[in-house]
Amino acid sequence: MTPDPAELSLYLAQSIVEQPTQVRVSRRGPNVLVRVAPGEEGRLIGRQGRVIQAIRTLIRAACDPSERLNVDLDAPRKER
Repeated sequence: MTPDPAELSLYLAQSIVEQPTQVRVSRRGPNVLVRVAPGEEGRLIGRQGRVIQAIRTLIRAACDPSERLNVDLDAPRKER
C-alpha cells in the first residue's frame, strides 16, 4: 500500500513550520501544492532549497514509482 502524496506532504510540512495549523495541501493532477502561513515559506524552502528538495525526494520514494509527482510551494506573488 502506497501513501497518499498529499497526506505525506501535509505531515512533513506540518513537522517543519511553526504554525502547523496553517498548512494547506492540494493536489491537481501530478502536482502537489503546499501552502504555509505568510512568512514561513523560508522554513519550508530551507537553505539553498535543501528542505523542499528533501520533501520532494521522500514523496517520490514513498509513492507509486510509475506516477511522476511534482511537489511545489504555493506562495502568493509579492507585488513590486
